[in-house]
Amino acid sequence: MTVKKFDVIIVGSGQAGTPLAFKMAAKGKKVAFIEKEHWGGTCLNVGCTPTKAYVASARRMWD
Repeated sequence: MTVKKFDVIIVGSGQAGTPLAFKMAAKGKKVAFIEKEHWGGTCLNVGCTPTKAYVASARRMWD
């Protein structure tokens, strides 16, 4: 098995993880993500963003 070395390991690719990874990479750090489910986190995939899209669609239909 090959061992890979990273400067930073981020658990979760949600609202905090993704910007943190970009900032660390910009500083020259080697970054790894650990994500067990949806890339982008809950908010992007099943939380805030999809909910806002459903609400906007419903409002359009109502108007």
